[in-house]
Amino acid sequence: MKKQRVREVAVFTLGLVLLIVGIALWENKVGGVLLGVGAGLMGMSAARLYTGWVVAKDPKLARQVQIEEQDERLVHINSFAKAKAFDFLHVLVPPFLLILSLARVQLWIVLLGVAIYVVDWVVYFFFYVKRTREI
Repeated sequence: MKKQRVREVAVFTLGLVLLIVGIALWENKVGGVLLGVGAGLMGMSAARLYTGWVVAKDPKLARQVQIEEQDERLVHINSFAKAKAFDFLHVLVPPFLLILSLARVQLWIVLLGVAIYVVDWVVYFFFYVKRTREI
């Protein structure tokens, strides 16, 4: 638990640094991206730190969270939801890449999108084959 807290504080600090650099580079295109990523990291890690703090103060709540994380039904529902999100993503990405190419975006951006799409499928097939061999 302490390792997780240290990691979240490090992520919060990284987010703060990115936020400050983003503000300093506001005139540059990269400044806005750094600002957004920094704010997102700070918000995410602050929420996790607060959640950990609340759970640590309440043993009943800690037990409830532990049960929910290990409940087979909830794990199955979570896996099902992720699978549906994966399916939905693969309906959205090809038209988006087509729109990018028709909008005459730089080629490396389109190829980066295609590479991410292909890597996603490679990871899927890797785990599919691994799981079928286990069964």
